[in-house]
Amino acid sequence: MRFQPTENEVKILRQFEKERKPLESLTDEDRFMMQFSKIERLMQKMTIMAFIGNFSESVQMLTPQLHAVIAASVSIKSSQKLKKILEIILALGNYMNSSKRGAVYGFKLQSLDLLLDTKSTDRKMTLLHYIANVVKEKYPQVSLFHNELHYVEKAAAVSLENVLLDVKELHRGMELTRREYSMHGHNTMLKDFITHNESKLKKLQDDAKIAQVSLNNGEKPFSQRLSKYLIAEAAFCFPIFKKKDAFDEAVKFFGENSKTTPPSVFFPVFVRFVKAYRQAEEDNEQKKRQEQLMMEKLLEQEAMMEEDQKSPSHKSKRQQQELIQELRRKQVKDSRHVYEGKDGAIEDIITDLRNQPYRRADAVRRSVRRRYDDQNLRPMNNGEVVM
Repeated sequence: MRFQPTENEVKILRQFEKERKPLESLTDEDRFMMQFSKIERLMQKMTIMAFIGNFSESVQMLTPQLHAVIAASVSIKSSQKLKKILEIILALGNYMNSSKRGAVYGFKLQSLDLLLDTKSTDRKMTLLHYIANVVKEKYPQVSLFHNELHYVEKAAAVSLENVLLDVKELHRGMELTRREYSMHGHNTMLKDFITHNESKLKKLQDDAKIAQVSLNNGEKPFSQRLSKYLIAEAAFCFPIFKKKDAFDEAVKFFGENSKTTPPSVFFPVFVRFVKAYRQAEEDNEQKKRQEQLMMEKLLEQEAMMEEDQKSPSHKSKRQQQELIQELRRKQVKDSRHVYEGKDGAIEDIITDLRNQPYRRADAVRRSVRRRYDDQNLRPMNNGEVVM
């Protein structure tokens, strides 16, 4: 396209030809440009040539991106294990905050990032570590929820807005090609191109409609619009819909707005959460192994102590007992976790945990009872104790 003569160049060449100047006085490039400028609808034909030359490459580039958005949207929305994980997080937040406010029925997806900011007093364990441990022990069937999420990382890298613009450009290029063919029906090259590629463009446009971010114009529920769900090991897995808006449905399902939450914002939340959750599982397993080693060492020390009891002459008996007591205290300490919250963690559910730790419902009654007992046991002036 850069070799196409400009309007000013065409004007100069026409003036040169009008004055009947000899063509031999022109350079080879200028003579070529003069002949080139005489082609009818030059700009239109050059645009069509560029469109035809880049069409296959464009389709191959755009199709996987659209399929990634569709597959990720459907898998996130339909994952029952992911829903269970989110229910556990919400239930835990409500339990920890039950004495301070009423039940909360949901939270923003961005709050998942804040689970790592809510840490125990020793800063060695986060709330996400505790959740992963609860899931492992109580709900092992949902611990592999991330296996139900397909192509989320690929979808997170997609700029859906740019992809949709590229699809529209392909549509305009095909329309321009059709008009040119209608004017010159004898052009077999245009005929063959349209015949072999029109269906490819139609399929790409259908995928774009499925994946695009748009308003839900009173359409039927998502479950009624999903007609098939195909999963192929050698290709992208994506559904075939009766209508559109797979991504829009997924975003709205989680209470977000598709206009303000594009794929580049929506999907990375799940990518980060899955990565952090799997790391928390790994940390928990490592801690479990360390505790097992500590327990083995404790049992070994107890066995040595029993041997020492049979040998009274051993001088380090007191030191061994102190070591055993220290190990036991450390083990008990490690198993107790009081969480300090960060403003915004699961929104208002666990916001107050930093300033006001969780207290039992009967904490006030227990405190009053202890104060009452202390007063009854206070010595009198005559040295007697009132019971």
